[in-house]
Amino acid sequence: MNNLFTFSFGVLLTLVISWLAFIVGARRQFGDLEPTAEVLEENGSIPPGAELFPKSMPGIAHQGAEEYVKLGCITCHTQQVRLFTKKGPKGKRIVEAGLDVERGWGKRASMARDYVLQNHVMLGNTRIGPDLANVGHRGFTDEWLHSHLFDPQATVAGSICPPSPFLYEIKDEASDGTIDVHAYRHDHSDHNSSESSQHIFPTLRANKIVAYLQSLGQNYELPEMAYFNANEEDDAELPAEGNASSTELPKWLSSQISSGKEIYMKAATGGGMCFTCHQSSGLGLAGQFPPLAGSEWVLGDKPTLIKIALFGLMGPVKVKGKDYNSAMPPPGIPPGSLTDQQIADVLTYIRNDWGNSASSVSPAEVATVRSSVAGRAPMQMWTVAELKGDSK
Repeated sequence: MNNLFTFSFGVLLTLVISWLAFIVGARRQFGDLEPTAEVLEENGSIPPGAELFPKSMPGIAHQGAEEYVKLGCITCHTQQVRLFTKKGPKGKRIVEAGLDVERGWGKRASMARDYVLQNHVMLGNTRIGPDLANVGHRGFTDEWLHSHLFDPQATVAGSICPPSPFLYEIKDEASDGTIDVHAYRHDHSDHNSSESSQHIFPTLRANKIVAYLQSLGQNYELPEMAYFNANEEDDAELPAEGNASSTELPKWLSSQISSGKEIYMKAATGGGMCFTCHQSSGLGLAGQFPPLAGSEWVLGDKPTLIKIALFGLMGPVKVKGKDYNSAMPPPGIPPGSLTDQQIADVLTYIRNDWGNSASSVSPAEVATVRSSVAGRAPMQMWTVAELKGDSK
C-alpha cells in the first residue's frame, strides 16, 4: 500500500512539474507579448500614434491558413527565419544574419512576437521546400502562386511539390478571371508565352490559400530584433526578391558552395583532399575519422572552425558523442596552402551539405582569424584543450 501511494504521488508530482514548466513557464515568458512599435521610447513605452506590428491577417487569409494545413503544405515548409549566433567578445553569444537571411528568406530572425495574432502557429519542422515566413513580400504575384499550386513544375523546374489541379477549373479558352499556366518561368513573372498553355479558374479554396500566402510577412523591425545590416558587397550580390527563384540559393552563395565542394573533393594542388578521411558522404570512418555531417564543430563557432582549417587538429576529440583520437593536418596540397578564399569556400560547403545548414564563411573572417594567430608556427596543430581555452 505504501509503495502504491509513493508511486501515485511520484506520477502526480511529475505531471504537476511538467505542467508548471510547459504551461505556466511558457505563459510567464510569452503571455504578455502583444503588437508593438518598431522603435520604443527611452522608458520602453510605445510612442503615441505609432504603427503597431504584427498586424492581423484579413479574414480570408485566416480561412486560407486552415486550407494550407489541409493541403499538407505544413509538412514541407517552415515559417520561421532561424536565429543564428556566434561567439563574441568575452565568450558572449551575438546574433548574426545566418543562412536564412543570406538566402533572401527574410531581413531578420523571427521572434515569438511575430506569431501572437495567429490562431495556429505553423513553424513547421521540416524544410523540403523554402521557408515561407516572408513569402508575401518576396515578389510573387497571385497568378504565379496559383500557377504553382496548380502545377509546381510549371513555375519551378524540378520541383517535387505535388500538384493540386483539384483546386481549379480547367477552361477550354481564356476568359475573364482565368489564369494561363505556361511552361517553367524562372522570374516569377506573368508574361505571355507562345507555348501552349492551360486556362485555369481558381476555386474559392484556391483563392483562400493564395490570400494566406500573400499575408505572410515579417517586413518590420521589432524592439527585440532589428534588420540585419548587410555590408555593401552582400547588398550588391544578394538577388532581388522579385527575381529570385523560390528554391535557389543566391548566386554568390551557390558559387561559394560549388567551389568549396570542388576543393573538398580535389586531390591535387589547390584542393583540400578532405574526402579521403571524411568521405564524400561527410560521414567519416567509424572509429577513425569523425563525421562532418551534423558535427557540432562544423556547425558551431566559426573562428574555432577556421583555426582548425588553418593549422589542423590533433589528439582526442569528441564528435556527436563519440571519441576520436587522430591527427588532422590543415587541408591543402601541400598542407596549409589554401588561401583565405579557398578556406572560406570549403568551410561554407561543409556547413551546408549532408543536411547541415549554417551561415557562410567569408574570406574576411578567415583573414581576421589568420591575423589573430599570425605568431603560431606552421603545422602546429591545435588540441581541443587549446581551442576550448581560446589559446592563441
